[in-house]
Amino acid sequence: MTAYTIMKAGKYEDDMIPKLAIHAFRHAFNKACAAATVVYAKEQQLVQHEVNGQETVIADLHQAYVSVNHLPKVLKRKRKQEAAV
Repeated sequence: MTAYTIMKAGKYEDDMIPKLAIHAFRHAFNKACAAATVVYAKEQQLVQHEVNGQETVIADLHQAYVSVNHLPKVLKRKRKQEAAV
């Protein structure tokens, strides 16, 4: 059975969580690039990064990106007002 501890964090710690997540992801990405071939999206292109540092463009992804203006807008449901009896 796993026990979880509730930790209270202050405003500073809460503000640091996104920065620490970005730092951890960058570190993991650099470590993966040093150990094996990595494929990722960069500037609307699919790029293969070799261990020796060579980058090869595999495919162009500009067709896969969608403009935000073409997405449907989220509609909110109107609340029904009940008449007082």
